[in-house]
Amino acid sequence: MKIVQVITRMDTMGGAQIHVRDLSNHLVMHGYDVSIISGPNMCIHELVNVKYFKCLSLKRELHLFNDVRAFFEVRQILKLEKPDLVATHSSKGGIIGRLAAWSLRIPTVFTAHGWAFTEGVSYKKRKLYAAIEKSIGLITKQIIAVSEYDRQLAISSKVVPAIKIKTIRNGVIPFKGKKMLHSKDKSRIDIVMVARFDVPKRQQDLIQTCEKMGNLPWHLSFVGDGKQLEEAQHYVRTHHLQDRIFFHGALDSIEMLLSHSDIVVLLSDYEGFPLSILEAMQAGLPIVASDVGGVKEAVTDTYNGFLIPKRNHPILLDRLTQLLTNTSLRKTMGLRSRLIFNENFTFEKMLHDTIETYKNIIEKK
Repeated sequence: MKIVQVITRMDTMGGAQIHVRDLSNHLVMHGYDVSIISGPNMCIHELVNVKYFKCLSLKRELHLFNDVRAFFEVRQILKLEKPDLVATHSSKGGIIGRLAAWSLRIPTVFTAHGWAFTEGVSYKKRKLYAAIEKSIGLITKQIIAVSEYDRQLAISSKVVPAIKIKTIRNGVIPFKGKKMLHSKDKSRIDIVMVARFDVPKRQQDLIQTCEKMGNLPWHLSFVGDGKQLEEAQHYVRTHHLQDRIFFHGALDSIEMLLSHSDIVVLLSDYEGFPLSILEAMQAGLPIVASDVGGVKEAVTDTYNGFLIPKRNHPILLDRLTQLLTNTSLRKTMGLRSRLIFNENFTFEKMLHDTIETYKNIIEKK
């Protein structure tokens, strides 16, 4: 089977990019011929025997001239590659990739890593994006939602019929360490948030909440880069928090950091199904996360963590205080996270379900 993956960008390691990277590498390991088409600034150092094509005009920003050129560039690559299936990801890559494949009568699957018309996006944008996805969905053989929340959102918004969309929840690659269950005794309690400093993430809310708990022994680490990073760093400097808040930038692996952490937090205005939460669960950590998107499919409130109503700072403060002052609660929730991960969110399960979906599409073409 020959598969081409199309994604807008691979120069940042967000959830969609990690998904495409890991899925492509493992498809190759299972004997498939895999290529990736992405924008001009593609990072390829972690791709193994995966061909890649840089589409110079494929960019995130809307631009009629570039978008038309990107369509013809992608179409030309597909025409030369002659894949059995085109699997698309991200909004722009999903639209251009599906149109180009449809023009060549190549079947397509679109993986929605969170919808552009989800709750938290402005009304006008939701209506526009829903209309676009509804139109392009007509030429799509199958849509994969990475959470049941996103599947139901697409159905209730009448973007796609239920028969055409299925849920395959995200899974993450197993950590290399033999023991990832959290077990350490130290005087300070480490909190970590892994996310780009960009919309829809809310790192500043976490900083200001921790600032209010100055009497408790917390240390806070951030992983990720982005256009709002400098603003956060400036706040930390001007409020003299440098000895308690640390910025690690973008990391290729967060295994070591998680192994030395006690609590994982993810605050955002909207989400699909974040991989960072699954990685934290694999590491055996309690989760504090905004109750948005598919987060509640991994985090059960008061069981393996706490769900926080969006931008509810008093509840965030209360829940973090509970975890910071209760060692037993942290350990119990962390153990539960690990068990839930093993039962539901392994990479092997996600890979198996995705391969079966790809096979079914090709068999029916």
